[in-house]
Amino acid sequence: MNAKIRQRTRGFGVADDLPTAYVFLIACKLWESAHIMRIGLFGGTFDPIHLGHLILAERCREEAGLEEIWFLPSYVPPHKAERAITRFEQRCEMVALATAGQPAFRVERIEKELPPPSFTSETLAELQERHPDNEFSLVIGGDSLRDFATWHHPQKVLALAGLVAVPRPGANTVTAEELATQLGLPVERVRLKLVECPAIDIASREIRARVAAGKTIRFLVPRSIEEYVRERKLYAAPV
Repeated sequence: MNAKIRQRTRGFGVADDLPTAYVFLIACKLWESAHIMRIGLFGGTFDPIHLGHLILAERCREEAGLEEIWFLPSYVPPHKAERAITRFEQRCEMVALATAGQPAFRVERIEKELPPPSFTSETLAELQERHPDNEFSLVIGGDSLRDFATWHHPQKVLALAGLVAVPRPGANTVTAEELATQLGLPVERVRLKLVECPAIDIASREIRARVAAGKTIRFLVPRSIEEYVRERKLYAAPV
C-alpha cells in the first residue's frame, strides 16, 4: 500500500525520501482537492423560509446523495414583480437562521452580485465559473418541473446542472423522456432524479397573511424565524 501511495504522489513532485506519514498526508490532501462535491442548489424568494423548505431540502440531500444544499435567495425574482418583497439581506438572514443547525446547509448570496433579474441560467453559469470542481443539481418542486420548458434558457440550465425534483404526492409528473422531447434534446442530456417527500402544505404567502392578520405562525417556521419576523415587524398590516 505504501508503495502504491508513493507511486501516485510521485507524479505531483513528492520526493521519494519523505517519511511515509508525510506522503500519506499529502496524498489525502491531493484526494480532497480532486474530490468533486455534489451540491444541491435550492433557489427561491424565501419570504420567509419555512419548515416545508427545510424538510424538502433535507430529504433531497439524503435521497439524491448530495453533500451540501446551497440556498439561493433570489435578488430580483423575475416572477414576483407584481408585489413588494422583503429586502434581500433580511431574507438571507432568515435563511441563515433557519439553516444554522445543519452544517450541510449554507446560504449563497451570489445573485446580489449579478445583473437583475435573477435568472437561474445566469446564476448557474457564474457558480460553475467560480466552482468548476463542483457538480450542481437544482432542487425544484413538481410544479417547477412541469413548467421547466418555459424557463429562461432551459437547455443552458440542463447543460450546467442536473435536476432533483419533488413531485406532489399523487400528481402527474414529467419524466426525463418527456422533458427531453419538450426541449428537443437527447434524453441523456436530461439528468433528472425524482425524490418522494411527504406533502407539506405550507406557503410563504400564507405565513405573510397570517402575520398581517395577527395570527400565530408557530410550527410553520422555525422559532428563530418567528422571533425575527416579530422583532422586525415584517409582514405586519399597514397602520
